[in-house]
Amino acid sequence: MSLEVILILFGVGIAAGILSGLFGVGGGIIIVPSLIAVYSFINFNSPYSVHIAIATSLFTIIFTSISSSFKHYRNGNVILSAALLIGFSSVVTVYLFSKAAIALPGETLKKIFSVLLILIAVKMLFDKKGKDEGNTSQISEKDLKFNKWLGAAIGVLSGTIAAFSGLGGGIFVVPLMHYLMKFSFKKAIGTSSAAILLTSIAGVLSYFFNMPSGAVDLPYAFGMVDTRSALPIIAASIPFAQIGVYINKRTHHYLLTKLFAVFILIVSARMIFF
Repeated sequence: MSLEVILILFGVGIAAGILSGLFGVGGGIIIVPSLIAVYSFINFNSPYSVHIAIATSLFTIIFTSISSSFKHYRNGNVILSAALLIGFSSVVTVYLFSKAAIALPGETLKKIFSVLLILIAVKMLFDKKGKDEGNTSQISEKDLKFNKWLGAAIGVLSGTIAAFSGLGGGIFVVPLMHYLMKFSFKKAIGTSSAAILLTSIAGVLSYFFNMPSGAVDLPYAFGMVDTRSALPIIAASIPFAQIGVYINKRTHHYLLTKLFAVFILIVSARMIFF
């Protein structure tokens, strides 16, 4: 692997780490298209290149989410019972749907991923400036009541998204927890960071056990995970996830959310048309 590629992946890790800490997402929204672009750049041609990018993204999210969720927990923004419920609910679906995802052509997965990104961007762009903290910002885990069936359903959705797109699911989980489960926005972000840890572990294992024979011909691969590409991303994302949490604590999210939505539209458009 060339120094140029390592630096690119390190930059991807920086961006993914900041997004993880700031928004409670795993960073797959940047990692998956970036890995696909890197594979094209180094002329790595495989019918499973998109699948490898998804599995590798989920692998890196494990480490990024540990870093960000620990810091969010220290800040009092992780509702552990909800994180465990959503995380474990996602485990079964991420396993089942990753098997289906492997059976789909890579180009189909790219289109699915792009449509998901567009839906996310539209939601972010048209979401009105509201109460970031809601009425639950000062409520402890012991006193916060939430619908457990709704939490389980959100976990199922998270697992499905993770299997098909390489996202940890947090970018959907956060608004659902905020709007449906009445979590404050910052508690939704912190809880999502913890929940996607379980989702990502299940995703990596499912891509390992469901991998077709001979699908990956890469040195040091773990199942469908390209560990050599994952290492620079992980090395950068762990410390920068802490920075993302710091920004989360210090700044208002409205403008950042709109700018992020524009970025998502650019990425999704590129994946659809190029």
